Amino acid sequence: MTTKNYRIFERVRVAVLITFMSGFLDAYTFVTQGKRFAGLQTGNFIYLMKSLAEGDFKVAGNYLLPIFAFMLGAVFTYFARQFAVQNRHLRWHALAGLIIFMGVLITAIMAKFVASEWTVLSLSFIAAVQLESFKRMRGVPYTNTMMTGNLKNMSVFIVQGLVERKPEILKRGGYTFLIIAGFCLGVFISTVLAHQFDENALYALLPVIFGFNLVLYLEKVDSFE
Repeated sequence: MTTKNYRIFERVRVAVLITFMSGFLDAYTFVTQGKRFAGLQTGNFIYLMKSLAEGDFKVAGNYLLPIFAFMLGAVFTYFARQFAVQNRHLRWHALAGLIIFMGVLITAIMAKFVASEWTVLSLSFIAAVQLESFKRMRGVPYTNTMMTGNLKNMSVFIVQGLVERKPEILKRGGYTFLIIAGFCLGVFISTVLAHQFDENALYALLPVIFGFNLVLYLEKVDSFE
């Protein structure tokens, strides 16, 4: 049986790291930035409409900010990726990893000196770059910000693999479990650190993103998983 050669950015270790980062950022902004999410825009929409229904228009406006920044990040990613494709010497996923690292680094430095709105805007923009750039794990689509679809896929993969006796599908369910676990671990660690160090907790994510970039830059494209 031939082993499938997946690109670096589709590998399980990258998916686990990216979902860890997503969970960390969402928990960080929720705890330190007025219960707003960096990447989980469904949550922001729920709080937005809840605030509107309660007539609290000022609070509602706060939830529009990350939604707007996320949209800008998605548009930016589209054009940046097109630019990278046209310049063949650029590797888009490695470039996206660098953008994420620099964005989080600058945000961590500035968080103590700017209003929380700017911190949320910056991290929501970064979350969009992250979501738009890393969409597949071992050839299968997944989302690194919302775990609903991943939870559904994991359940179906595991049951299908057991019932139909297909080890590859069962293994896919295990991989999906790992990315859910990565997200949950990111949320847990971020929450603990945010309660202890407040906005400075964001610095703790930088070594993880640095390691993530090392994987993208140093691992050979033609190596096997």
